[in-house]
Amino acid sequence: MAEQEQSRTEPATPFKLEEARKRGSVAKSLELNSLFAIGVLLAVMYLWGEKMIRAQLRLGAEVLSQAHLLDLAPGSVARWFPGLLEASFEGLLPLLLPLVVIAVLGSLLQTGPVFTFEPIKPQWERLNPVTGFKRLFSVRLLFELGKSLVKLVLASAAVYFLFRDLMPQFIGLLQSDPRVAIAFILQHGIRIVFYLAIILALIAFIDAMFVRWHFADQMKMSRRELREEVKRREGDPRIRARRRDLQREMLRRARAVRRVPEADVLITNPTHLAVALVYRRTEMSAPRVVAKGAGELAMYMRAIARKHRVPALRDAGLAQALFRGVDLDREVPERLFPQVARVLAWAYSLRDGAAARGEAAR
Repeated sequence: MAEQEQSRTEPATPFKLEEARKRGSVAKSLELNSLFAIGVLLAVMYLWGEKMIRAQLRLGAEVLSQAHLLDLAPGSVARWFPGLLEASFEGLLPLLLPLVVIAVLGSLLQTGPVFTFEPIKPQWERLNPVTGFKRLFSVRLLFELGKSLVKLVLASAAVYFLFRDLMPQFIGLLQSDPRVAIAFILQHGIRIVFYLAIILALIAFIDAMFVRWHFADQMKMSRRELREEVKRREGDPRIRARRRDLQREMLRRARAVRRVPEADVLITNPTHLAVALVYRRTEMSAPRVVAKGAGELAMYMRAIARKHRVPALRDAGLAQALFRGVDLDREVPERLFPQVARVLAWAYSLRDGAAARGEAAR
């Protein structure tokens, strides 16, 4: 039974996936990012490759033409070399800028925005030699090893066969015009990158599938972890049940307080408890408790009773007996009939006297 409890066979809940995401643990394929970068490189070579190469060649020719004027003393190099780097960097901007953008967008497309410093925090368990030894023989590491070998073999084979066919033409470029050489190198460079992109696309697809499967497998939970998560998120089931009972009781009492104006009498203790009774001779077999409260609720009930001229009587013993022994909307037990009868008689007489005085005043 304990084994079944610990075996991770259940898929991860959205809560666990979100917690893992906050720690920076997401399913991300680096091969897809590499594929995006190769795609950008291919597009830039096709659109601006010749211009970039010509710009770099012009810069090199300018530097070489003034080589005899260059001062190679350390102080002088520090003055003119940054400008040379800046000019070279500007010529490569059409390539570097899209690569930076696609590196960011590639990660966003796979995982969405994830901002966390958790992965770079020191984790001392990584220094455990036993854990490191297990990691050496993990499924992920074996997959990465096989993937690297496949990439190396396929890329090497593609480059070899392409260069084997082009080698005579490359040798012939030594005697051709530089402009022709640039066009030739660029054309076949694009061809080589294209074939490499096809190979990488196949590997990236397999890698993305494996990464998602491996991440889902790592995130799986046991039934015990599912129960622990429910407790952590929503609290202990017994506490939740007790909380629901209290909420229902408070709602019930709040509804009961609204019935104070229709009560025949309010019995108090004198300040801590309040119980409202009603009796309809033709509808009820015994008086009924329609509202009761303690503390501030009892004070609120007394204020409502005064506002609606409901008679209130201080009887500590009867108030305590009704509050503790009779639930809301329940009839008074027979043992309390004599005391309740006297209280109702007093309330009726008070009400009848007030009615008689009103008639006399009219």
